[in-house]
Amino acid sequence: MKLATKPNTLPKRSNRRAIDTDRLDEMLRQLESEHTNLLNLALAHKDALTHASVEELNTITTRTSAVLVRIAEIEDTRRRMIANEHGSLASLDELMAHFDEDDRVRISKRQSTLRELIARIKQEQEEVRIASEQLANHMRGLIKQVGATLSHAGTYSRGGAVDPSRSQVMSSLDVVQ
Repeated sequence: MKLATKPNTLPKRSNRRAIDTDRLDEMLRQLESEHTNLLNLALAHKDALTHASVEELNTITTRTSAVLVRIAEIEDTRRRMIANEHGSLASLDELMAHFDEDDRVRISKRQSTLRELIARIKQEQEEVRIASEQLANHMRGLIKQVGATLSHAGTYSRGGAVDPSRSQVMSSLDVVQ
């Protein structure tokens, strides 16, 4: 276990424990891996929307939930590791000030890669949101069109509701009685 600080290198008022930089690096690597999975799922989600495949969308949603749970677990562990005795957290940048040069470079590279991944995921998820809205609008339009086409008597509006401004047309007559 490699500790980030040597004894007495931190001010006494900081209440910071020494951080195991190897363990921190491993957690950041795991976060990087899970965020890569999340990015791939966002790309697959966008592709599934273009096919309007409900089965694919259900699978992707389930897998995405599992990835998000794993990310949350890793984050909880990381936060517990870097919290001081009072439970407050310092940013990774603040912690790196106490790391030796090799650890600082290594952790900084992981941090940079993770930030880039998160930015890319946000972009892809925004595209998924837009594609989902477009698909929903398309489906609403189809439903309205089908409703208008099936309303042979013309009593229904394009929204599928009875249109009070139109007169009722009798489409059948019971002549048996």
